[in-house]
Amino acid sequence: MQNLYTSKSKYLLALHSCSESFGIAIKDTENPETIIKSEVFNIGRSLSNKLFSCVEKILPRKFWKQIIRISLAKGPGSFTSTRLTVSMARTIAQQIECSLDSISTFHLMAQRLNKNLNQNQIFNPFWITDILPRRGIIAGKYQLIKIHRESNFHEFSELITPQLIKSEQELNPSIKASNEIEKDIISLINFSQFCQNSKINSYWGKTLPIYPTSPIDN
Repeated sequence: MQNLYTSKSKYLLALHSCSESFGIAIKDTENPETIIKSEVFNIGRSLSNKLFSCVEKILPRKFWKQIIRISLAKGPGSFTSTRLTVSMARTIAQQIECSLDSISTFHLMAQRLNKNLNQNQIFNPFWITDILPRRGIIAGKYQLIKIHRESNFHEFSELITPQLIKSEQELNPSIKASNEIEKDIISLINFSQFCQNSKINSYWGKTLPIYPTSPIDN
């Protein structure tokens, strides 16, 4: 790990703040043997004060210009935390002119939760669901497309973006959403590596947080 920070390194940066925890991961693309460095900060509502310091702990600020790609979990999740991290990622990507990839938290979970299906169902569509207090059921629909061994990334199609679903609608098969930031932040950096390998150019201005409900709804 002592060689992770060098003047010749090119970094992938992953950020996940859609829960009470803030997950960060980095990878040096110029050193394929370098393992991913990641950490989860259980800072709750203190993110607004600790956002930059947490990132700097994982990747010192003097190396930020060497970031070539940022990947971001864009929700659904904590309204304030998601908005703060999206704003930070967009600002950095704009300033250093790097790609900014974004993916929903449910889309990330699909890699873990897909394993709960029967073996003969793993390539079939399935739902991920959660309950919003006083709002109802939020759900997204996913299907495994391909496993990319070179980037250790399981490619899923997000057939339906996470949104409020009518309670009478049948969601089958469905798996309850669960936060495991330690695992999901690794999936997120692998997603970034997949995008880099695929030479995908993701413009920062297209990244917006997912809010299943509007803050001005009755």
